[in-house]
Amino acid sequence: MMFLKLYCSLLVFCISCVFCQNTTNSSHQETVSDLQNRVSILEKTVSKMLTGKDNTNLTSINTLKVASGGIPVFNNTPVTFSAKSNSKSGIGPGFILQFPNIINNQGKHYNPTNGIFIAPVHGLYLFHWTMQCYYSGSTHCSTALKINNSIKGKVRSSENGGGYYHTGSKTVFVEVEAGNHVWIENIENSDVYIYSESSFGGSLLLIL
Repeated sequence: MMFLKLYCSLLVFCISCVFCQNTTNSSHQETVSDLQNRVSILEKTVSKMLTGKDNTNLTSINTLKVASGGIPVFNNTPVTFSAKSNSKSGIGPGFILQFPNIINNQGKHYNPTNGIFIAPVHGLYLFHWTMQCYYSGSTHCSTALKINNSIKGKVRSSENGGGYYHTGSKTVFVEVEAGNHVWIENIENSDVYIYSESSFGGSLLLIL
């Protein structure tokens, strides 16, 4: 942040110099041109520090910037969500799991009705899910994180007899394109019982 403050101070100073040169001494065109070039370089540098992107300027930071805590934001809102499931039985292969009980949903890019998160911007994301399953016809619980129907991570938990809960968790760091759909799906077993402490969450780590 000290470097950022220094750059901003230099930027203000250079702009002031350019203004003074243009209003008090029009004969110094070469000096003015040099100062304008320096202002442009400083503006691009500050923009790159704030957004992590090349070929940007300060006007773009209103809708695409980095928050003070280090978590990227889109349209001035952090992109993060966390939700829990309800208990549900009879789940078969290909079923997209719903997590309707919202803990947080900053930006509202996760849909609790269908269990799908839609990436608002191209970036590096973190996703985590925990499945707590119960013996209900199947002793196994196999789920996957899917992005546009492509598997990016799997969790499999199992137990050898009835009457027991079994839990599996997974964290995935993955690049996601803007508009891609992300969800958790039961991929193998039939008649699976999902307990209400199962959860799904994600967060944008870096805008690409």
